[in-house]
Amino acid sequence: MRQKRSPFKPKAKGSYRIEAKSDEATVYIYDEVSWWGVDAQQFVKDLEAVTANTIHLRINSPGGAVFDGTAIYNTLKQHKAKVITHIDGLAASISSIIALAGDEVRMGESAFFMIHEPWSIVIGMADDMRKEADLLDKVGGTLSNIYQTKTGKSEQEILDYMAAETWFSAKEALEAGFIDVIENDKGEEKAQASLFDLSVFANVPESLNKKEEPTAREVERILKDIGCSETRRKAMIAEGFKCGPRDVDDIENPAMNDRPRDVDSHEAVIKDRIADLLIRAEIAAPSL
Repeated sequence: MRQKRSPFKPKAKGSYRIEAKSDEATVYIYDEVSWWGVDAQQFVKDLEAVTANTIHLRINSPGGAVFDGTAIYNTLKQHKAKVITHIDGLAASISSIIALAGDEVRMGESAFFMIHEPWSIVIGMADDMRKEADLLDKVGGTLSNIYQTKTGKSEQEILDYMAAETWFSAKEALEAGFIDVIENDKGEEKAQASLFDLSVFANVPESLNKKEEPTAREVERILKDIGCSETRRKAMIAEGFKCGPRDVDDIENPAMNDRPRDVDSHEAVIKDRIADLLIRAEIAAPSL
């Protein structure tokens, strides 16, 4: 059966957890915001149990469902604790709103902050389309107000940022007023924004578009996550990473002239094998 997986993380497993101590708690949103990742209903329930006076909210998220995100934002704003946000890797889309729930917003020097207009998919008649467009305008206005309150910028400035799908470096986010402090990247708190597949966005910075091929261990973890047995995992990985003389000869076949000639033959075959492996695992091309 085809697996229902998120478009933001076809080969990655996110993380959400709350670590509570006597006077401080740390909330990790290292995932997308939706039923695939951080579910608002569960988040609200978990946060209600936190009695600490200070909450450190650590974010590395590509965004997700708007209404889940606004529910998480409002729950954090209403909590009696002081909330300090740390953008460790990425605060994009609705996770940029969640980040602004902090009384103080800090951002790693190599992290990114992105805002854009809300979007959705709707099927129906002309009236259905008009109603959805009206709803998107209302949602966009609500998000814009939150950005305006934080930055002190005009409505038009914020709407222009949103319409352009604007990505801010830490320095740019500080200058624009979205954050209060730039933190040095260090230790385990330095998160990788490139953990996620950001191809759904239009203006992703080049530094986040670099895609690394997964290792055999990473592929095995993916296969395990979707329910493959140990025997099947080992068989698929052995086939996917195997490269022999016949494979190399195939690259030189004139019928395959769409392959780049200046790449190492062995690496090219392994790369294709891994891609085929992920497709057969129904991860490389997820459906919603």
